[in-house]
Amino acid sequence: MRKFSSLFATALAIVTLASCSKESYTFRNSAPYGATYTAAVKAEPVTETAAPATEAAAPAADLTASTAAAPVAAKRHTARTYAAHTQAAKASSVAETKAAPTRAEIKEAKATLKAMHKAAKKANAASPMASGKSQLTAALLCFFLGGLGVHRFYLGYTGRGILYIALAVTSFLIIPAIALFVLVIIDFVRILTGGLQPKNGSYAKTL
Repeated sequence: MRKFSSLFATALAIVTLASCSKESYTFRNSAPYGATYTAAVKAEPVTETAAPATEAAAPAADLTASTAAAPVAAKRHTARTYAAHTQAAKASSVAETKAAPTRAEIKEAKATLKAMHKAAKKANAASPMASGKSQLTAALLCFFLGGLGVHRFYLGYTGRGILYIALAVTSFLIIPAIALFVLVIIDFVRILTGGLQPKNGSYAKTL
């Protein structure tokens, strides 16, 4: 029975396989599976590697441009620094030459200052003559108002005139009164003899 059943199953399988034909099978995809897979595999790496290639090209271009421009910028900076140093050196040398006078120049400057001082003294000595100081006026002021030192103020001796006023204020004492009297007589005699001249000058009108 087992042999008969196995033979029957084998025969049934052969009959069913013979009845099936290749024309009964239909495929929706016209292209073979291997072709589509190969095309997909070839297309995907192209899209993935295209962007990194362009991204890597831009930094390379930037690097080349920066490396090419770096020597030019360095040369310009060096030239500017050298020009600035040369100008500073020239300015310092000029300042040193101007600020360091020689001994001959110092002697000439001293001699010029001395000559100017002497000329100024002479001018001051001659200038009071034009102010119109009169010897007669000074003598009269000393005779009548000598106790108050008016003649001293007239001749330009302000400090001595203040001293005479102080002695006149304290003339109620014996010593200041005698000193004031003696000083007035001395000044009167000096004015008449020409010994007491105006300050830094001489009389424009004499006796």
